[in-house]
Amino acid sequence: MSQAAELLERMLQEVFNEPDPRRRAAAIAEVCTEDVVFVDAGRTVTGRDQLAATVTALLAEGPGLVFTPAGNFRGVGDLGMRSWRLGAPGGEPVLGGLDVAQVVDGRIARLWTVLDT
Repeated sequence: MSQAAELLERMLQEVFNEPDPRRRAAAIAEVCTEDVVFVDAGRTVTGRDQLAATVTALLAEGPGLVFTPAGNFRGVGDLGMRSWRLGAPGGEPVLGGLDVAQVVDGRIARLWTVLDT
């Protein structure tokens, strides 16, 4: 598994699927640079604390929903890409998207989330 693939998997499982804020913050500290930039259709945030707050707010919008990987990891150079789906465990997805991560010095420095239309 490439470094970007591993980091994106950890982001999905240990950050976006982690209900405990302390464990989520610890994972963000391990996976992301201090000045990580997260961009989605509604916002751009900078730094680990802002990323953690953003994920907390996103999780509150869909309690009980989980993110699951969809399709194969793709990558080139320092970029990694992974599709995902969001839905109730065992249920149909209600949302899907693609995460694109730029890895710098072994951590995610930039993370873009592009939602499926």
